[in-house]
Amino acid sequence: MPVVSFGDIGKAAKGLLGGDKPTGTFSFDPKLSVSSTTASGVALTATTVQKADKVEASLKAAYSTKKYSVDVALSPDNKVTATASINDVAPGIKLTTSAVLPDPATAKLTLDYSMPYLALKSTIGLNASPVVDVAASTGYQSFVLGAETSYDTAKAAVTKYNFALGYHAPDFQVAAHLTDLTKTLKLIYSHNLTSTSTVGAEVTRKLATSDTTFALAYARKLSNGALTKLKLDGSGALSALYETKLQGGEKVTGSLQLQATDLSKPVKYGFAVDLA
Repeated sequence: MPVVSFGDIGKAAKGLLGGDKPTGTFSFDPKLSVSSTTASGVALTATTVQKADKVEASLKAAYSTKKYSVDVALSPDNKVTATASINDVAPGIKLTTSAVLPDPATAKLTLDYSMPYLALKSTIGLNASPVVDVAASTGYQSFVLGAETSYDTAKAAVTKYNFALGYHAPDFQVAAHLTDLTKTLKLIYSHNLTSTSTVGAEVTRKLATSDTTFALAYARKLSNGALTKLKLDGSGALSALYETKLQGGEKVTGSLQLQATDLSKPVKYGFAVDLA
């Protein structure tokens, strides 16, 4: 089995605390998504989000086979992001190219290489002075160790380097991330208490200033299939989520956030509707 990639070290914990499909994502702005698939297999998704008195719309079209995938996305600022991938160019190798149109200088080429004890991802900008990103990870059994760096050829300097160490067991994950040029240490943890409930925690410490923040989360799937989640962070913000599917297959998510340390502050709330 291929080793976990650098970006997926502590993935379950990051998803629980930051939002993902299995445990839900907090949404404090009204959001409507409509998805459908054409007879030819093209998946279309239209999304509108209301932020204050402004409505932002985006559109995405995607097509994939076992060998190829192509997707085109139109963002609210009318920029088009096009991405194309080819799997198994050689054993364990995947190539991806992307660009944000109409600016050709944003074009990038990404190589993913995966084997039992090494996962490598390298991205290079297709322009005169590219930024080169490299991420690698290796592991044994449940342990995984990884690092990533960026080199800016225009500045002739390394602009980023991060490290991560994780342990992925069937029922829990724990990871330590050293980021921000080794100035920030982040510890994350998630544990499946049962087949329907998960808890997680995150502690972030700025090593130079000793500033520390934390977050706690709990997610549970109810007997009716609905999903609930609670999250408390160090600032006192308490967030709650309820997600359910209607009989027609529509997914509805409601989110609520209040300041637990100061109940006089206004409550934030929002909802998201996904029509498939």
